[in-house]
Amino acid sequence: MSCCGPEEPQEESATPQASTAVPAASEDMKTRNWQRWGAEDELGAANLINAGHVTAGAQLVQTGRVFSLGLQIDSKNVPMTPGRVPPQHFMRTDGGDYAAGLKRGDGFQSTDDVISMPVHAGSHIDALCHVGDADFLFNGYPLSSVRSMGAKKLGMQNLRSLVGRGVLLDLCALKGVQMLAKGTVITPEDLEACEARQGVSVTPGTIVLLRTGWLGALPTIGAAEYLSGEPGIGMAAARWIADRDVPAVGADNFAVEVIPTENRGAAPVHRMLIRGCGVYLMEMLVLDELAAAGVSEFLFVAAPLPITGATGSPINPLAIA
Repeated sequence: MSCCGPEEPQEESATPQASTAVPAASEDMKTRNWQRWGAEDELGAANLINAGHVTAGAQLVQTGRVFSLGLQIDSKNVPMTPGRVPPQHFMRTDGGDYAAGLKRGDGFQSTDDVISMPVHAGSHIDALCHVGDADFLFNGYPLSSVRSMGAKKLGMQNLRSLVGRGVLLDLCALKGVQMLAKGTVITPEDLEACEARQGVSVTPGTIVLLRTGWLGALPTIGAAEYLSGEPGIGMAAARWIADRDVPAVGADNFAVEVIPTENRGAAPVHRMLIRGCGVYLMEMLVLDELAAAGVSEFLFVAAPLPITGATGSPINPLAIA
C-alpha cells in the first residue's frame, strides 16, 4: 500500500459503510496462521501453493495470450502516496556521450541507466515484514527485527515466486458499473456472487485478483481523488479470503482494502491478512484488459525482486490464458 503512507482519510464515504462498529480484528484473526507452517516460517500463506497448484494453473493455458498486469513505471503516471518520491530514471551513458567523443574498445557502444523508486510504488507486492501490530509481525517475529539495514525476518527475498491458478473476480461487471464508488465495501456476498456469475470457485491455493475499476478511472478522476479513498474489501471479505486459504490477493486500487475503513482505523485488513494470516497483498494491478477479454481463470505468474530485507517489491504480474 500505501497503508503506511498517508494518514487515513477522514472525509465521509460516497457509499454508506456496511457497519460503523467493525472491530479491528477478532482475536482469532490476529494470530490465525502463526505457527501453522512452523515456528521458523517466513514464507507465510505462500506455503499453500504446491507443485499441484502450479501444474493446475498451467493447464488453464489454452490460447497462449499473455496479459501484463503491471503499471508502466515512470515519474508522471504512477500515483504516489504522500511521503514517497516518484520513480526517478537517470541515464548513466547515452548517445550524447558518444557524440561528445566517448570511445570504447573495438568500437563497442552501450547505454546504461539507473532507476530509484520506493518498493511500494506502482504495481507492487507487500512483504510480510511490511505490517506490524502490538510490536509483532507475522508468526510472532518482533517488529524490532526490522532495522535500518532492512528486515532480518520476513523480508521480500523469502518469496521467490507466486505461480499458480489465478482467478479474477470482476466486481464492476457484477454491479454493472465502470468503477465502484469510493468507500464501497466489498463483502463476502459480493465475492460469492462473482464466483456464481463467472462460473469459477476460489479454492485453496488460488491467487485472487479483484477488479474495482479504480485504477482504470485514474486518468479521469486524477491522482488526488484516486488517493483520497477507494472501494475495497472489508473485514468480512478479508476473513472470507483467509477461510478460503488464499495465498495472495491483488486489486486495482492502492491498498486492497476499503478506504475510509469500516471502523475508521488504520489498515485493519492489512493487519488481519498480512500480520495475522501471512497473506500477500498486491496493489495497483492493471486488470481492465483481462476483464474485457472475459478471462476469469488463468495461470498467474509473478516474481518479486529478491531484495534482501525489503518490505515490498515492484512486480509485473502476468496472467496467461
